[in-house]
Amino acid sequence: MGRLVPHIGLRTVKTGLAVALALFFAGLRGSPAPIFAAIGAIVAMSRTVGDAFPSCRTQFFGILLGAGFGAVFVGVWSGLGCFGIGLGLVVLILLCVRLRLQFAVPLACMVFVSVCLSPAEEAFLYGVNRLLDTSIGLATALAVNLLIKPYNNRAQIDLLFTHFLQSVPSLTSERVLYGRYPDLAPLRRQLRRISEELSIFEKQNIFRTPDHAAQAVYLRGCEQLAQSIAAELFALCSMDERGRLSPENAARLSVLGLCAPDDLPAPSQNEPDIVGNYHLEGLLRAYQYLDEFIRAES
Repeated sequence: MGRLVPHIGLRTVKTGLAVALALFFAGLRGSPAPIFAAIGAIVAMSRTVGDAFPSCRTQFFGILLGAGFGAVFVGVWSGLGCFGIGLGLVVLILLCVRLRLQFAVPLACMVFVSVCLSPAEEAFLYGVNRLLDTSIGLATALAVNLLIKPYNNRAQIDLLFTHFLQSVPSLTSERVLYGRYPDLAPLRRQLRRISEELSIFEKQNIFRTPDHAAQAVYLRGCEQLAQSIAAELFALCSMDERGRLSPENAARLSVLGLCAPDDLPAPSQNEPDIVGNYHLEGLLRAYQYLDEFIRAES
């Protein structure tokens, strides 16, 4: 039976709370357009505080440049009409590029046009109110994200490594013991997911533990071991012949919880046997190291 009530994640709850608080604070100051406080809160509510900073930076500088330049433009060249606004946009874009704020160009242009289309006597006040309301929304969302269970994906990363290790034995058995070519696409997806979560972990620089940098280096080392396992498995699957197991590698398969049949033919010095055992040895060694590291941390 399907779930009647959909799952409501913490980020969803925090977004609703941040918008409600932003509207409340905008109302306290008598904002004429509290919608911009709500927009600022929605923009700033990212999964992590580190992810929110680029969006907050774009919002703040885009509105500051668009509103400021728009107020000056309306005060000095208010009679130039639509072609004057187009010329003002060109100047504004050049200004953003000169200040190395290219990321703010789209929003700055939209705010500039909004200011220019406002009555001349209200242009400056419109720009100030929009900047204040947006800043209220940004600050409120950042505070909510910081104070209410900040995102920490360390446990998720450990679980991803565990799932990766669990998927390796069956894939290796398919290729090495049975000579089949397993589907390695799920393994590639696992590696991409691990890399994505590690990037998020590295950006969790708010309220992080003193050894956060050391943990990030350690986890990247674990990722390199996982990449090595996958690379060796990809190499084995790219061979036309699987090769015959050496006695040493047949014994090492116990690392994966596998047992080689007793009647396997002895390896020779031909290329498939040498190359296959070389890649399998690298896979087993990297797997053993990664397994030991993950177990030590659990």
